[in-house]
Amino acid sequence: MRKDSHFNSVLSKVLASIKASAVVLNFALIALIFYPNTVFAHAELIKSEPASRATLTTSPEQIKLWFNEEIEVDYASLSLTDKSGKVLTDAKPMGLPDDAKSIYLELPELEKGRYTVNYRVLSVDGHVMESEYKFTVK
Repeated sequence: MRKDSHFNSVLSKVLASIKASAVVLNFALIALIFYPNTVFAHAELIKSEPASRATLTTSPEQIKLWFNEEIEVDYASLSLTDKSGKVLTDAKPMGLPDDAKSIYLELPELEKGRYTVNYRVLSVDGHVMESEYKFTVK
């Protein structure tokens, strides 16, 4: 009888542990389904100057990009190309003072035309975000 009692005690503890693990796993799955951006957060562009698809009447002096999380400025690339794909500046992007989530690039005077901003940043969590957008100077 003692063996059966001990076996039942151990078995009930194992089953309780399995139930607790199932509850935790269910909560994790619910978080993945309903909050995927929070669970897998990476740097995303939240604002740019000039803005994507903007039409400007004067040449911008800089391109400024703001992200939703801190980025590694030393590993960032930011360039501007014209409609033929020619890179218009050799300058390196710089970090905005007191803002580890932003970079900017000084620009030469731009003629009328359509331009493409290309950027690639490394977020502090180690993920790379790369994209581009266009704007026009009229």
